[in-house]
Amino acid sequence: MSLIVRSNPNSRRDLLSSMQTDQAIHVYVRLVFLRIGEIDTLNEKYQAHASIESRWVVTIDRFSSIEQDQLLSGKSVALEKYAETNWHPQLYIENSLGDLKEQIKYTAKLNRIEKEVYICEHRIIKGLFWEKLELYHFPSDVQDLSISISSMFFNDKVLLFADPYCLSGVNREAFVDQQEWSLYEHVNTEQRFIRDFLFRTVDDESDEMINGKEDRKRPVLTVTCHAARQSSYFFWNGYFLIFMITFVSFCTFGMPMQFSINRLQVSCTLLLTSVTFRWTVNRSLPTVSYLTSLDKYGILCMLNLVGHSIWHGIISVITWVRTADYRVPGELWIANVDHVAFYSFIGIFITMHVIMIIWFVCVPLRYRKQMKHNDVRYRARVLEMANNMDSRGFLSSSNSHVTMSTF
Repeated sequence: MSLIVRSNPNSRRDLLSSMQTDQAIHVYVRLVFLRIGEIDTLNEKYQAHASIESRWVVTIDRFSSIEQDQLLSGKSVALEKYAETNWHPQLYIENSLGDLKEQIKYTAKLNRIEKEVYICEHRIIKGLFWEKLELYHFPSDVQDLSISISSMFFNDKVLLFADPYCLSGVNREAFVDQQEWSLYEHVNTEQRFIRDFLFRTVDDESDEMINGKEDRKRPVLTVTCHAARQSSYFFWNGYFLIFMITFVSFCTFGMPMQFSINRLQVSCTLLLTSVTFRWTVNRSLPTVSYLTSLDKYGILCMLNLVGHSIWHGIISVITWVRTADYRVPGELWIANVDHVAFYSFIGIFITMHVIMIIWFVCVPLRYRKQMKHNDVRYRARVLEMANNMDSRGFLSSSNSHVTMSTF
C-alpha cells in the first residue's frame, strides 16, 4: 500500500526534505512510446513497446585517457557492463504487469554547453501495463496511457525529472488499435512522490528521525500519452438502437383505447428488450461504480418505457371503470387525456435529447478539441527545441542512433 504525497515546504519536516534534495542526484528521463498495442478496456491494461533514456552527471576523471579524448571530441563512449561495477539510479517500471522484457545499454556523452559529462542509460521495454480507465464519458472517452518510472532510492538520493532538452513522445504510426482508437501526438509528464509505510517498524522510524530523514519518499515520473475512442460503432449500435427501441413505444398510442391491454403488452415487451440490450452492451465494459454516459442514456430511455407502461395500465383501468363496453369515442374526455399524455411524453423525450446533445458538445467533444489544441502546441514546442538543439549542443543524433539500433 502506498500514499501519494506532493511536496509542500511548510513545516520542519519539509525543510529537512528540501535540504536532502539538494544533495540528491538529479536524473533526467525521456520516454518514447515506440509502439502501443491492444488497449484492453475490460481488464484495464494495454500493451506497449517503449524506449527510456535517463542521464545523470558524473566526473570526467573516472574515464580512461582514451575515453576522455573521445568525450572531448564530441563522441559518445559505449560502456560495457556499466551497472555491475558502477552506481546507477536503479530505475524500475511501477505500473507494469507480469514479466517485462528489457534491454539496457549505457553510454557517456559530453554536454558542450554545460561542460559536464553525462552517463546515459538506454532502456527498451516491452510488456503489459496497468492503467485506470475513466469511463464517465464512454463511448466518447479519452483515455490516458501512462508509464510510471521510479527508483529504488529515496528522494534524498535520487530525484527524477523530465528531460528539458529532449521531449518525450509517441510513435503514432505504429499504433495497433487504430480501428478502435485515435492516438494524440502530445505527451504529458508528471513528477510525484510516494511514501512507503507498509513494512516500516518502530525502530526504522526512530532511526530515520535521528538521521533527519523521516520524510523520505520514492520519486516517480509518469509519462502519459492520450487515446480517444472511435465512438462511431457505439453511436450506431448503442445510442441509435436504444433510441429506436424507445421511439417505437410511442406507436402504442396509435392503438384504439379498447386495446389498452395490447398497449401494455407491447410497452412491457420493449422494456424487456431494452434491458436485455443493456446487459449485452455492458459485457464489453469493466464493472465500475459509476454510470457512463451510455448508461445514463439507456436508463433514461428505460424510464420512458416504464412511464409508458404505467400510463397504459392507468388508462386501461379508467376505461374499464368509466365505459360500459370498453369502447372510448373520440369526443370523450378519456381520449383527450390520452392525447395530453402522448404529447407530454413526446415533449419529455425531445427535451432529454436536446440536453444530451448540448452535454456532448460542451463536455466530451470540447475535451477532444482541447486535446487537438495540445497537439498543436506540442508540435510548436518540438520545432522550437529542434531549432535550438544545435546551439545547446547536447544529445541529439547519437542518442537516437543508440535507441533505434536496440529496437
